[in-house]
Amino acid sequence: MESCSYFKLDLKPKISLSKSSVSLFLCYALKKHKKLAYFCDDSFSLKRLRDEIEHIDPTVNIVVFPELDCPLLSNLSPTKTIIKERILCFYNLIFNQSKTIFLASINSLLLKVIPKQRLENKRLKISFNKINTFEKINNYLITQMYERVEFVRNPGEYAVRGDIIDIYSPNEKHPLRVLFDLDEIESLFLFDKNTQKSKTKIDEYYLFPATEIIFDDDAIKNFRENYRKFKFNNKEEYYNSISNKILLPGSDQFYPMIYDKYDSILEYLSNYCFFLASDFENMLKKTKKSLEDDFAEINSLFLKQNNFISNKSEIDKILKRNKVHFLYNYFFNDKNFQLFSEEEFISSDKNKNKIKFLRNIKKVNKQMIFCFESNSNRKQITNYLNNSNLKFEEIDKINFSDLKPSDRKIKIFNLSIQSSFLLKINNSDVLFLSENDFFNKITKRKTAKYKANADNLINEFSQLSVGDLVVHIDHGVGKFIGLRNNDINGFNQDFIEIQYHNNDKLLIPIENLELISRYGSDDKNPNLDKLGLQNWQNRKAIIKNKIKDIAKELVRTAAERKLIKADKILPNKFEYEKFSSLFEFTETSDQIKAIEQIENDFISGNPMDRLICGDVGFGKTEIAMRAAFIAASAGYQVAMICPKVLLVNQHFSTFRKRFSNFNYQISKISRLESSADKEEIKKKLSSGLTNIIIGSHALLSEKIEFKKLGLIIIDEEQSFGVQQKEKLKKLKPNCHILTLSATPIPRTLQSSFLKIRQISLIKTPPVNRINIKTFLMLYDDNFLKKIIELELKRKGQIYFVTPRINDQFLIKKKLIKIFPKLKFSIINGKLNANDIEQIYSDFFEKKIDLLISTAMIESGLDNSNVNTIIIDKPYLFGLSQLYQLRGRVGRSSVQAYAYLMLEKNINLNEDRMTRLKIISKIEKLGSGFSIAARDLDMRGGGNIIGSEQSGHIREVGVELYYKMINETINEIKNLDLSETDWSPTIRLGFSFNIPDNYVSNLETRMNIYRNISQITKSSELTDMIDDLIDRYGKLPESFNNLFKIIEIKILSKSNNIKKIDESISGYVIEFREGKIDYADKLISFANSNPQKIRLLPKSKIMYVTISKEKIKKIIELKDFLNLISRFQNESQSEIR
Repeated sequence: MESCSYFKLDLKPKISLSKSSVSLFLCYALKKHKKLAYFCDDSFSLKRLRDEIEHIDPTVNIVVFPELDCPLLSNLSPTKTIIKERILCFYNLIFNQSKTIFLASINSLLLKVIPKQRLENKRLKISFNKINTFEKINNYLITQMYERVEFVRNPGEYAVRGDIIDIYSPNEKHPLRVLFDLDEIESLFLFDKNTQKSKTKIDEYYLFPATEIIFDDDAIKNFRENYRKFKFNNKEEYYNSISNKILLPGSDQFYPMIYDKYDSILEYLSNYCFFLASDFENMLKKTKKSLEDDFAEINSLFLKQNNFISNKSEIDKILKRNKVHFLYNYFFNDKNFQLFSEEEFISSDKNKNKIKFLRNIKKVNKQMIFCFESNSNRKQITNYLNNSNLKFEEIDKINFSDLKPSDRKIKIFNLSIQSSFLLKINNSDVLFLSENDFFNKITKRKTAKYKANADNLINEFSQLSVGDLVVHIDHGVGKFIGLRNNDINGFNQDFIEIQYHNNDKLLIPIENLELISRYGSDDKNPNLDKLGLQNWQNRKAIIKNKIKDIAKELVRTAAERKLIKADKILPNKFEYEKFSSLFEFTETSDQIKAIEQIENDFISGNPMDRLICGDVGFGKTEIAMRAAFIAASAGYQVAMICPKVLLVNQHFSTFRKRFSNFNYQISKISRLESSADKEEIKKKLSSGLTNIIIGSHALLSEKIEFKKLGLIIIDEEQSFGVQQKEKLKKLKPNCHILTLSATPIPRTLQSSFLKIRQISLIKTPPVNRINIKTFLMLYDDNFLKKIIELELKRKGQIYFVTPRINDQFLIKKKLIKIFPKLKFSIINGKLNANDIEQIYSDFFEKKIDLLISTAMIESGLDNSNVNTIIIDKPYLFGLSQLYQLRGRVGRSSVQAYAYLMLEKNINLNEDRMTRLKIISKIEKLGSGFSIAARDLDMRGGGNIIGSEQSGHIREVGVELYYKMINETINEIKNLDLSETDWSPTIRLGFSFNIPDNYVSNLETRMNIYRNISQITKSSELTDMIDDLIDRYGKLPESFNNLFKIIEIKILSKSNNIKKIDESISGYVIEFREGKIDYADKLISFANSNPQKIRLLPKSKIMYVTISKEKIKKIIELKDFLNLISRFQNESQSEIR
């Protein structure tokens, strides 16, 4: 090989290179060719190649064409992420002229796509011209499959609000806000998708279809013809709905049937230079056979008569129009071959490779580049080089012109390569060294930059929807009917309409909306209250008294935990540092922060009660083990309780392995231990010989005494009842408590929000963790069989979850019918404990392929071989429960799937459909906390202490309940508490509302009204007005009037003014009786200014204005109210 000439950019038909150097070769070849394409064997190698190229040269434009992530004709639609990536790829291929490396899998090469000509003609330029009318843009968005939403946050969405259209085109980096003046464009702004605020003014913006699957009239016509032609069975729901222009979940499956003709992706790659692996033809043949088998299984007639899969002759015909080079991983010494690189250090003995490396350094004239994947591996390399007395430098990109034989300095570079190779360019031999050939690989997470803000944990507003149950502070529980616009004394005004018992109606002025709170979306609907009766006030008073007991208990518990004082726990510093350094991974910033918070809790002198909230595999267990080590090394005992015996065994194994280098006694206790073993364990605990005990409910049921208990760890908190957790706390009142959960129950989450307990969020995912792909679909026997076959083919296992035990036997019959050889078992809570443990063991030992279970599997079982979960009737599960079930899969670097199966012709209410949409649209890892927060909003929080999970919350509603608790706690603590359960009535003599044509959506109007009602400062009003103008355009007069009223209302409430009514000469102001601290100053001012102030009976005054014009009158009123505020401040200062 040494005699071979060095590589030149005058490329020959055949190029020899190491497989590990393909990414480097493509970057180098880009110096010769402006556009080049490479096809990978599969999606995994495609992703790895893209990542490698990005590391080699971050400036390279890489266009990746991903595979559709679901089988076609299978009742599934591709995920939105894939649709977005593919349409962006089409756009770049058609319109981007910069240097490009195109990457795709052979699967993507074989399946045809939307015709290029169809997309070329669909780009729309938005600019300041008369062609871009409001109607034209709106029609474009509808026909090109954009989704209409309230607020635009994702590519492919648009929103219409009055004269404004917000659009997020998939080819643009930011969404666009178009403001119209009548039918012409007045301004174009890019805006922030998170804050929704306009940012940059622009002159033009390009729109492109939101998807390649466009159901226009022609497409629907083609679909109907092809559906009848191919004689599909069991898809009538889709045929009928699509025929009526209604797209059900899964409608995109008919992509191969909606266009007259299709193109190969190669048609988009004109003027590209192609690089193909030497086994390209074999991989093409193998992949084509697999695709044909899939289609034949669904519809053999479709396969025979449809040409959606490209054949070899079609591909060859297009390739012949372009330059094609084949890449070999071996070399022949002939004129058609060219050597780029060859493998080195191929010995499996890493020590031999190190010796060879040192020999080469001294003898061979080669430049060397050591490649590492993670920071921990980098440390291994740098330590090795330092120990060998070798100088080196770190580089951040590969510059081919710098690769010269004269440069003998060793470089280290962040690049993942599978094996070492020798590169031959620039008349130089450059040795790329893979860490895999020298060191044992350590996979580590990168530290995330995310910082959790514990003071701002939920930022989503609890919206009111028509039909929601609400609670009025004075009238009780009713049903929100909607907004009603009434004419009062010739002025239009919006009212909140609430329905009560016997269909009685109550109208609440929208400026008094703060008197209404959400009841919560519990399924157990209460009876509506009757207007005019004392029932509600009596019930509220009873609840108030009961809440006093709860609040006293809360205050007493909090006081006890502060007054009793917890032991300060300081670790053995040397041992703790050693224990921390032996952690296999690099801590994330979230983990570091949580560990620091726990360390501070331990030395604070107060009992810790901290919730660690993070998804499965995000590092909660390591945090728990750090806390356990701190306590154990300080001489305290640790008790960890788990909801299931299997989880006990898992944690016991993990703890023993992690603590193996230290002399601590770790035991476990559950119902499976013998009586003799339990007695021995209890003796060791009471004598202090056992440092850490891990157990199930046996820890609660057995009479166990600890010699020096310092820390209790509760895993999978949502699986325990309140009484069980209270029993744990009574083991030692001042014991430190650490709780772990991915989706804490609403009560626990609410406790954290109220700062009754601390919370730490762990939101950084593990390295190589892939988000679970979630599909909402209609049930189909054939596809159920396909799902199971696909998982079994990759040697995996499956969960099949049903909401009810009776459903399990129906599923059993279906599985026996469609998959008679399948090995499966049924598990539910009615089985005895031994049977359950045996089934679990068989499943973990892979004796069972599929486990039919109720929701009992949601708690903590960790089986990385299960990567498919099928959930039957998912609408019968809660939101957090669905997320927990979904989290049972995807615990490795293997792509996991969750299928939510609905019965055909099912009608779901809005609440259930909302839950399913939230779950199916999750596109990022670490969403457990957000799901728990949404569940809190949907279900309510329950009681925060005591044995009742819901307590008295159903009596008064979730928001009012917590408000009452907080007020009562402050009363008990003798804190100064001003009354807030009242609202001034302000009548300024003009119309005020949000017009329908300004904000058309009722829920959005309610959201705005409610946000306005909660404003307590004039500065907040100004901010809101600016934000509304930015989002919706100039405020209509009636809406502007509302803000004037709210501003007067803020001043009135702070001054204890009950009512203000406009009169001809000014305003009649009524004060709340007995609530005027500044009465003397006001009377003195009235006596000095009789022309301005007239004192009236019943705590009223007449304020006379100089002007009769409304706006000027309001300005005078504001000045007077500000004067009263000054009187009040002076009076309060004098009292103090």
